[in-house]
Amino acid sequence: MCRVKKSFSIILIFFVTSLLPLTLYGEDHQTHKAMNYNNASASAEMKAPDYPVMPGLDKKVQLGDGNYLVYNFDKKPKLGTLIIKVEIFNSKDKKDTSMEITGSAGMPSMRGAHDTGDRPFALSNKGVYLLPVNIVMPGEWEIKLTVKKSGKVIFRGSHRFDV
Repeated sequence: MCRVKKSFSIILIFFVTSLLPLTLYGEDHQTHKAMNYNNASASAEMKAPDYPVMPGLDKKVQLGDGNYLVYNFDKKPKLGTLIIKVEIFNSKDKKDTSMEITGSAGMPSMRGAHDTGDRPFALSNKGVYLLPVNIVMPGEWEIKLTVKKSGKVIFRGSHRFDV
């Protein structure tokens, strides 16, 4: 009989403690729905920006006001370090080095696993914006570029390539 009382006591304690969080928060169905609505609107506000697909390598990518960029790699993409090269030109086909470019690279099929995070391009003495990227495994990779002028984003774009 003592063993039955012990078992019953353990079950009762487990049951009460599992219901305790529900009674402490006292959320009803309407409160839960409101919380979900608020979370949905917050996530919509924090939505990641779009990065439209850019024309292929060595093609003019329009930035507006007659400005454009041309991008390529220092070599055919393969494992190891790959350098993304971007040149920006004004409407008179003269290099424009007044812009700020940031970029990131990663594998779309493995988001977060090999992503570089957003990093600034370095400007070379020849007016070419450069960003080294470490390609760590074969597969499809994506680069994302953001171009800013005077701190304001004027362009975003992406390019996918295979290694």
